[in-house]
Amino acid sequence: MALSVGIDIGSTTLKIAGIDENKNLRPVMVKYLLSDRPLYEMLIDSTKEYTDMWGSADYIGITGSGQKLGAYILATNCTATEIIAHAKGSVFLAEKLHLPPPQTIVEIGGQDSKLIVLKDGIPVFFNMNSICSAGTGEFLRHTIEELSLDFSEFNSLVLEAKEKETLEDTCTVFARRSFRHAGQNGVALDKRLKGLAEAILKNYLRTVAKNQSFAAPVFFLGGLSKCSAMAKTLSELIGQPVFVPPLSQGVGAIGMACLAYEKKEKIGLIPNKESFHIEAKYCQGCINHCELVVVSTIDNQYFLGGRCESAGRAGLSSVATNNVPSIPKKKQSQSLRFCLPDNNGWAIGLDAGSRQLKAALLYNRELIYLHTETTLADILSQSKKVLHLLKSYMPKNTPFSLGTTGSGGRYLSLMLSGNEDLYQTEILCHYRSASQIFSPVGSVIDVGGNDSKIIIAGSSSLDFAMNDRCAAGTGSFLEQLAKRFNLSLEEAAFLALKSEKPARLGSRCAVLAETDIIHKMRSGAKTEDLLLGACYALARTFIADTLHGKTLITPVVFQGGAFLNPALLLAFIEMLSLEEDEYYIAKDKRFLVGAGAIGTAMYALENNGASLIDLSFHYSQVGGIS
Repeated sequence: MALSVGIDIGSTTLKIAGIDENKNLRPVMVKYLLSDRPLYEMLIDSTKEYTDMWGSADYIGITGSGQKLGAYILATNCTATEIIAHAKGSVFLAEKLHLPPPQTIVEIGGQDSKLIVLKDGIPVFFNMNSICSAGTGEFLRHTIEELSLDFSEFNSLVLEAKEKETLEDTCTVFARRSFRHAGQNGVALDKRLKGLAEAILKNYLRTVAKNQSFAAPVFFLGGLSKCSAMAKTLSELIGQPVFVPPLSQGVGAIGMACLAYEKKEKIGLIPNKESFHIEAKYCQGCINHCELVVVSTIDNQYFLGGRCESAGRAGLSSVATNNVPSIPKKKQSQSLRFCLPDNNGWAIGLDAGSRQLKAALLYNRELIYLHTETTLADILSQSKKVLHLLKSYMPKNTPFSLGTTGSGGRYLSLMLSGNEDLYQTEILCHYRSASQIFSPVGSVIDVGGNDSKIIIAGSSSLDFAMNDRCAAGTGSFLEQLAKRFNLSLEEAAFLALKSEKPARLGSRCAVLAETDIIHKMRSGAKTEDLLLGACYALARTFIADTLHGKTLITPVVFQGGAFLNPALLLAFIEMLSLEEDEYYIAKDKRFLVGAGAIGTAMYALENNGASLIDLSFHYSQVGGIS
């Protein structure tokens, strides 16, 4: 029996569906593409696996981000946009289920989202997300993975929640930060998760749907449609029912099976996966240096991608260019002066960040101990336990000075002392920590897990800027990438340093850069080239955004946990054209991770801040530390 096969090559999944000559639907197969295995291997093997189960393919249709490469590999001319494929598949399912044809399709997948408006089964309007991932399934996946939850647990908590917390919904990193801050302020997990579900869909409605009305019936497709809590939330936001059809994740593949059935174009001979080689290279024909997927066989080369018909004919290069805006530099003669204390006192600094709580114990301005742990919802109780731990390193009943900083620093100061006098801004603390071990300090570049900043010393004050766009300029980008390759951060850094030709990646959004990585990975790019390319992408984003319009004062001190990765330091040094005498990085890694905590402890010591003995009244109010 003739079988028409449809394939949807998405950002994170490969979906395969089939219909027979009587238009009976065969099961949908879903394969996850989160490994470093090349796409062409998975495509050939998965297609063979499907046809072995359900019959040989007479016709094949392909859609999705890898359709051009897929069409070449599987020897078919039947391709279509995802818009056409989803419309065709939705209408087919409606007919099979004896439902009225859909008028509106909401599709939210792993790394993209779409709105399609239909009239008589034909798309008359569509829109897609562009440079932001906040309205996609990948954003949700990253967040619930940090909580060690799975989608079923997320679904149950959202459905059971009686209230929701309003969260920032303009950007992935901002929503994640506001999610954590709400937890630090004691907001229940189910309330925050319900707010997170609404934030994702509000972003979709604002940036993708815009002012479009939702004519019924509304079909909800894509990976997020499998979560009933998301369907319920979407229905509440648009004010009408939302239908999730069976096999909602595979509608694009079903649509392509239908198109292949209608066109009935015979496919060619599917090649053996060992008969060709695929790699990414860069065209040298003009200044664009377009990236091409080069498919090499015994007899010929084929170039996929590029902006013109002559792509690849003027020569190819294996090395990408990493152009960045030129940043003016000026040398600093001396650091800002601080009034340093002469006493041999003890001090503790607490840096209450959105992701980590860091505590530094100092004696006579020398770092004795640094403690870090993941920030918990009840940051006050957590901080009391950490203070108790650090007290164990001091002589019994010894008074000490206390300072706080970070996003939760004001709150801790208020709860621990009754006022905000213990608090110092992160900018002052990071510069103070740098000046403790280096002189002069012209600028501080701090790249942490969730934000990054530049601090520039003037003659009598500090100028600064923080990233306010997306996670692509922060360490969380590299952390998520390491997870994708099943590597620790240390393993990823070690592997990146082996690269001889870092890949050129898009870097405006962390998730879209990750999508670019996935595409290159499937085109044969080496893991080490992708990992080092990600470091250059992060540095390029920081320079283009955070450093924009500023003069870099040297020497530069590098701080933040992201610089535990020497490949990232290499990228910054090269892209800022820094000589050896123009930058510092602490040999003691504690000064990279704990700069904020160390800096606020220094201020506390200088100001002879109140000791825990003097704070006993306030501690008794909040439970006390023995």
